Amino acid sequence: MVEKEYEIKIAVKDLGDVERALREIGAVLEDDVYEEDHYIDLRPCKDLRSTDEVLRIRISRSSKTNSEFYELTYKGPRTARIPKVRDEISVEVSDGRALLEIIRRLGFLTYVLKKRRKIYRYGKYKIFLDDVVHLGKYIEVEVEGVSSVEEFNEEIKKLVSILRLSGPLISKSYLELILEKLGQ
Repeated sequence: MVEKEYEIKIAVKDLGDVERALREIGAVLEDDVYEEDHYIDLRPCKDLRSTDEVLRIRISRSSKTNSEFYELTYKGPRTARIPKVRDEISVEVSDGRALLEIIRRLGFLTYVLKKRRKIYRYGKYKIFLDDVVHLGKYIEVEVEGVSSVEEFNEEIKKLVSILRLSGPLISKSYLELILEKLGQ
């Protein structure tokens, strides 16, 4: 099923401060996961960077369930920059590692991004506390049930105020941030 994803990131110095603020307002920790995101480069067949699309295999290990989960996700071109809005289609796969091996044997390169992610729920907000290897600490926020950029922005303003966050809103993906850092 195609879903519309609305999200934004904010870089932070200390995830512990944000986590304490989330607990103070009654947010609930849903899971603590380790994620490996394998972004697939389909060149020469298709240059996904130039079309602003993403194909990703995610391998998640949950500390809550002590299990691994695999997901293949396509993200379409952004229809808005701040916040980042794009179509997203995800399917669960039974063996993400085997799927990765198929991709590699076909000759496609992958970019791997690793992060520890704590997932909090606060009403309609899904708040991710991300510690991204070689990149830094971020809060990523999704708001469920919104139908416009304006509505999303209003909800984000409320949450930023409640959590007393500062810093610019970031609409780039972690892959874009890593590639920028590497000068690619």
